[in-house]
Amino acid sequence: MDLKSAKNFGRNYWAMTFEGAAFMGGMTMLATNTVVAVFIDTMTGSKTLVGLAITAQALFFLIGQLIVAPYVNSIRNIPIFMFRLMLLRVIPVFMAVPLFLSVGAGPAVVSFLVLYSLFWLSDGLNTVPWGELAARALKTELRGHMMGMQMVIGGALSLITGLLLTRLLETPLLTDHYRFGTIFVIGSAILMTSVFFIRMVRDPSPVLAPEKPDLRRYYAEIPAIIRSSKPLREGLVARIPGYVGFSAITFMVVFGSSALDLTAAQVSWLVYSQIVGSLIGGSVLGEASRWFGNKAVILMSNTGVIITLCMAVVLTIFPGLGYTWLIVLCVFAGICTNNWVGYFNYFLDIAPKEKRPMFQIIGNCIGIPFSFIGYALGYMIDRLGYNAVFIFGGVSAGVTILLSLRLLSRKKINALQEDMQ
Repeated sequence: MDLKSAKNFGRNYWAMTFEGAAFMGGMTMLATNTVVAVFIDTMTGSKTLVGLAITAQALFFLIGQLIVAPYVNSIRNIPIFMFRLMLLRVIPVFMAVPLFLSVGAGPAVVSFLVLYSLFWLSDGLNTVPWGELAARALKTELRGHMMGMQMVIGGALSLITGLLLTRLLETPLLTDHYRFGTIFVIGSAILMTSVFFIRMVRDPSPVLAPEKPDLRRYYAEIPAIIRSSKPLREGLVARIPGYVGFSAITFMVVFGSSALDLTAAQVSWLVYSQIVGSLIGGSVLGEASRWFGNKAVILMSNTGVIITLCMAVVLTIFPGLGYTWLIVLCVFAGICTNNWVGYFNYFLDIAPKEKRPMFQIIGNCIGIPFSFIGYALGYMIDRLGYNAVFIFGGVSAGVTILLSLRLLSRKKINALQEDMQ
């Protein structure tokens, strides 16, 4: 297909692309697997608290989706709704306030975790409407391609902000409090540019006469929907063990820092390596989604998890492999952070039009019982060391690959969508 001649490859495509790219660029300064992990480790030295941040991100992100999902089909105009919610992307500025006031490390981290949870709650409130808007405004093949473009452009922006980030992390001119406070403020400023782009999106099917949703009835439908859709059941089962592997790679930067006793400058370049990996992953997985479907993206990202964790274990056995090996390892970890593209699009692909928000919420919120994995893995690292966690994560990713082989190929999804029309 010639993308330039495709319907809707225009205003909505590019506005949503740049909105997502601005979000990704800003999240360079707030990513759990890089800046947040380094921040908490620097302030407290606790891997358990790093894991708690991972859990807070996952749990509150999912809670936000649960809250908003029943209302999606009754939102009059999704871009305006999202515009108002995105104003909460100013929250990282408030994370910086205790740091600029030079409060103690403990209270600063506690304040950060509370606000970080609120930030991800607000993003969860945006996610299901965003997915519905993407499904309405773009064709299936353009949707996956647009998300890949988001990651490419967002990755390029991340490379620029990442250079600034590495300077801030390694400079001796700032205290840790002022260093991380400045990082959070810059991150918020970049995130807020997404507000402009979402306002440019046009909802092609605004709701003219919204009905008040029946929450009890809405969630009571979930068991029946799961029972009636074999592709949905297989997708849910295949995703569950994947949470462990993807949580395990979140610890790569703090692992590298402790494994080789790195300087602040060397740690900053590990962060940058993950940003580079995210850019590569965005390009590769976006194109894979477009040409081969989202089953291929899921298989590729889980394979990347296994490679990353195996490289980490090898480094603990042969530390002489050194810093170059660690840089490559972090690049692979960055590639794997784009795994959401496959899962997000797969659940939209297999959903009937009127049930897309429901399929999104089921596909994502199956992870609620597993949102505590990050905290558990952090605790395991403090007690048992990194290798136990990495081996556990690698085995889980291997199980995910085996289960994902049963997912529908692109050809079968196309046939399913024709049957649902």
